[in-house]
Amino acid sequence: MIFAVGFVAFFIGLMIYNARHRGRRQCRWRAYRQGEGATRWTCVHCGAQVEGEAGKPPTVCLRDHS
Repeated sequence: MIFAVGFVAFFIGLMIYNARHRGRRQCRWRAYRQGEGATRWTCVHCGAQVEGEAGKPPTVCLRDHS
């Protein structure tokens, strides 16, 4: 019985984790430095390009917006 409750709790936790990361799970960002502090981020999966800070990749998948 305890095993079944733990199993259900695990899947509920997995569903919550996937729902929180749904918007960015497909994009894989690669940084191209453009000087002091400026970085161009390119998604390897969809090809979207975004300007931003060095060391902080975008947190949203732009697959449908590029």
